[in-house]
Amino acid sequence: DWYLNYWTETTSTIDYGIKDVTDQIITLERIGKMPMPLDITVTYQDGSEELFNIPTRLMLGHKPTQATVKNAWPWANPNYILKVNKAVKSVTIDPLGLMADVDKENNEWVAP
Repeated sequence: DWYLNYWTETTSTIDYGIKDVTDQIITLERIGKMPMPLDITVTYQDGSEELFNIPTRLMLGHKPTQATVKNAWPWANPNYILKVNKAVKSVTIDPLGLMADVDKENNEWVAP
């Protein structure tokens, strides 16, 4: 119901971004007003990759996935902290490009 309601009853947009990456902490931000579950790919300094899924609390669960499912993102919080166990080389929100994010420029971070 929540998904259909946001698509048909509002003019809310989908916009998520990578706000900051410090050591092993990735801060994500919800800029648009439409809640969406997120798929995140993290590439570590050692060359390994890990896929994460962050559901929304409105979903009452998560999709079937091989990704590591993290705690749901509460709608009232504009930021989400994703803690990882290794040094981060890059982060990508929606690596398959399936989400209708209105600003994809802030969906990727690469270590300087």
